[in-house]
Amino acid sequence: MAEMPVTAILGLGHEVGDAVARRFHELGHHIVAADPNANRLAKARDSVPDEAVFHHGDLHTRLGLRNCFASAAESFGRIDNAVIIPLIEEPDALLEFVPEQFDKAITKALRGAALGMRVFAERIATQDSLPGSSPERQRQKGTITFILSYSAIGAMPGYFTESVTQSAILGAMQAGAVELAEQGIRVNAIVAVRPRAEKSETWLIKRTPLGRAALADEIADAAGFLSSPQAAIITGATLKLDGGRSALSGLLD
Repeated sequence: MAEMPVTAILGLGHEVGDAVARRFHELGHHIVAADPNANRLAKARDSVPDEAVFHHGDLHTRLGLRNCFASAAESFGRIDNAVIIPLIEEPDALLEFVPEQFDKAITKALRGAALGMRVFAERIATQDSLPGSSPERQRQKGTITFILSYSAIGAMPGYFTESVTQSAILGAMQAGAVELAEQGIRVNAIVAVRPRAEKSETWLIKRTPLGRAALADEIADAAGFLSSPQAAIITGATLKLDGGRSALSGLLD
């Protein structure tokens, strides 16, 4: 019987992390759900599969990340995929932002992204590969998928720090993909239009040809694909779940 892959979800967000956990469980993965917020973890227990392992701890320090991946290894013997959902910063404007808070947000976001990739790669190097799904496909050692807000590729007034941190993480993803390709680790990102901004900025819906934001289950499906052997040739890519927004010039009537 084939060994089940193990996927760690680092950061649960509001709904996306729960949906990712459910989808990967349906795909036959063992799940580790990690978040620095104990209340968020407690809430997730109601919607995440019972078989999941929950880990409470920092996700932007080397020790915290090592503990997270060690939790996966202790529970299931290995780690194969990491789905990283960075914290989305609160709205702020360029002329109103607080430099000290901005510096802290940038450092935390970039350090978390870079260390997440590094510590994952260090853990992967110590374990054997899972067999590929077919002889034709090259075996992949592991995958890392970042899930980012649309501000990573398209800035919006009043979301200055979010736009800077999310786009910086996207740059780190691309650099990490090149660095880790030789180790057989694929690194990609999903950039999604999420409902949160549309609820507060109703004009944004006019910037989306399909007329809606991405659903949490759609984001989870995309993460499942990017982590699968079917995507074995894809690395350093940004998959946009934007309903056509990036292709539109101007507003819809």
